[in-house]
Amino acid sequence: MISTYTAIASQFHALSEGSWLVMAYNFGYCIALPVCSVLGDAYGRKKVLLGSYSLFGLSCLACGACTSITQLVLARVLSGASGAGIIVMVSIILADFLPSQDVALYRGYQNAVNVAGRSFGAPIGGFFAGSIGWRWSFYGQVPIILLCAIFTAYRLPASVNDAQLEDDPLEAVPSRRSPLRDLDYGGIISFSSTVLILLFLFRAIGARDESMTLQVSLLSVAFVVGGTLFIATELFWARKPLIPLRQISLGLAGYFVLQILLLCGRWPLVTNLAPYLIRVNRASDFVASTAYVAVAIGISIGGIISGLIIKHTHRSKSLTLITTLLLITIYTSVTFHWRHGFAPWHTVYLAGMGIGSGVLFPALFVGVTASAPEGMLSVCIGTYYISQQLGLIIGPAVGATIQQRVFEDGLWRELGDLDGKGQVIHRILNEVRYAESLPAAAQKIVREVYLHSFTSLPLIAVGATVLMVPILALLREPDIV
Repeated sequence: MISTYTAIASQFHALSEGSWLVMAYNFGYCIALPVCSVLGDAYGRKKVLLGSYSLFGLSCLACGACTSITQLVLARVLSGASGAGIIVMVSIILADFLPSQDVALYRGYQNAVNVAGRSFGAPIGGFFAGSIGWRWSFYGQVPIILLCAIFTAYRLPASVNDAQLEDDPLEAVPSRRSPLRDLDYGGIISFSSTVLILLFLFRAIGARDESMTLQVSLLSVAFVVGGTLFIATELFWARKPLIPLRQISLGLAGYFVLQILLLCGRWPLVTNLAPYLIRVNRASDFVASTAYVAVAIGISIGGIISGLIIKHTHRSKSLTLITTLLLITIYTSVTFHWRHGFAPWHTVYLAGMGIGSGVLFPALFVGVTASAPEGMLSVCIGTYYISQQLGLIIGPAVGATIQQRVFEDGLWRELGDLDGKGQVIHRILNEVRYAESLPAAAQKIVREVYLHSFTSLPLIAVGATVLMVPILALLREPDIV
């Protein structure tokens, strides 16, 4: 989706809303994570994994059949909900069956396999979008998902399907009582509502319309109320809270905040690679999507490097600190060098971003598994992934709000007395290639304004990554055995 959403949203004449196609998946993913964890404990990892595959296949069919961007956003929420079951079940299965010193290495292998899929998927999606149509980037996933489900059904050991409620320190659910009755419905509703309000708040802040001031004020109050209700629910009402605030130590909280910052920083930049290359270099959808290959390969390499280092040294703190400082250097360099366009050698920065993130993902995951209280591994992993999804949701929302507002304001300021200025700006914002039809002088202005607005994205990455440094410095070395 990050390689094709510009083409999809432009076809619907709604590129300014295109980031919702990415955020919708992450929103559904975030809300479904705690449900998947509870179902996995109650009914077995294998059953939930197979059910998630089935639902994901149906969501792909729904995405391909959509006739409006609103329908597609809703279908993407369903994709995210089922994708959560797939990812979290695999991670829990690995953590259940492996000693902690091997978790980082096998997480690296898992990331390598996932990244290989994304490496091929991005250019294939770009090729489909520019040739036979973007809908086939969804339809084409269905037979692959079917093969995954068949393999899981016949090759995954039956022992994986054993429920493990006896490890739960919060009073195991009686056998005759449905585990669904113990879900934290109040927490899920208040959490999802608060996140959704936050997204609409960012959208309202980014609007150029002065009449949105009242809406911004109302949404701000609603966000505070929603957040307060969620915290109160988790602390005082929920029997099995969505996020067990009382059981989370400061160290675990630090790891969760690190995930939010890591994803919140890098994701606005990564999701805007394709529109950047299209608007600045006039790249085709296929060529623009290949930029993700460098990032994906870097993540794969970084994950394996991280796993091997942790396996042999049983340490991760210095590794995460050095890698974070490296990412700050890369994001700072991107801020200055990409301000004037993209050169082929800038691919080094893409690979560097991937390697840095690839090192941090398994290293921080090991810190969570090593710090989790006894019997709460599944809950902590679920919270870990919720933190990731919050970063994936908030990051693009903040990035789109700032970058789109700077871009639009710059166009109004620099295009002067252009005929039909309002309509032209609207089409520039909502159709990624519309500027190519303008006179040469106007095209140059649009390119320069866009380059200026794009600078805000690596600056967001720099700021978020800098905030990670003191947290990493304060965390103690995980006890990796």
